[in-house]
Amino acid sequence: MRRIVGIVLATILAGPALAADLGYPTKAPPRYAPAFSWTGTYVGANVGGTWSTFHMDPFSTNNLSGVVGVAPGTDLSDSSLIGGFQAGYNWQVGQWVLGLEQDYPFTGLKTTRAFAAPAAGFLAGDTLTSKTDYLAATRAKLGWAWDRVMVYAAGGLETGELDSSSIFVARGAGGSTALAFTDADKLHVGFNIGAGVEYAVTNNVFLGVEYRYIDLGKETYNLGAFTPAGGGAQTVTNAVDLTASQVTARLNFKLNGLGLFGM
Repeated sequence: MRRIVGIVLATILAGPALAADLGYPTKAPPRYAPAFSWTGTYVGANVGGTWSTFHMDPFSTNNLSGVVGVAPGTDLSDSSLIGGFQAGYNWQVGQWVLGLEQDYPFTGLKTTRAFAAPAAGFLAGDTLTSKTDYLAATRAKLGWAWDRVMVYAAGGLETGELDSSSIFVARGAGGSTALAFTDADKLHVGFNIGAGVEYAVTNNVFLGVEYRYIDLGKETYNLGAFTPAGGGAQTVTNAVDLTASQVTARLNFKLNGLGLFGM
């Protein structure tokens, strides 16, 4: 009897060791998802609306006397769709997110000033037109993140190319006929400032909305010349600057973790 009891006790004590040797499955420790990080390179696109003000200061200069005629300056408003592409890099330190971004938005902003009465050598029916070719922004970003939500402020250099053109009606007997001139692809340099919010839908896809204000600064356009009836030729210039507000929806893809370009 004692022998039987000893065999049973030995079997019970050896059971766990035998189970381990037989490779019985054991429960794996829980796995914890790593904390989300905004750090990484991203590319994306944006689309929205823009509301602008073109300020025009037209001048006419008598080529013989040098007398300058200054027409009253005017502000002209326009609105348009705007959209383009962006690329940048975010670096998260704690809850702070630092970033650099370059974007290229395209828009159809355009406005025309039509003279309704004579002024500084201009006649009723003369028109001056300005329009944008493209805009570009180089910006620094400073954000504050709560896990997958980030709010940020951004600002930096704004550049853009504008075209300006003129149409002058006929000046009558002894004067010039109807004429048209264009000064195209002039570079403006100014600044931008704005703020936005982004949400990481996945580890690599971000959705956001942003407001931005831009000021492109003033550039002077050479818009040809006309000859008044019985007078000397007049050379025309138009000083133009552009300010605008933009609201855009943004979609970004973080490249880190996608296996692209070794990332």
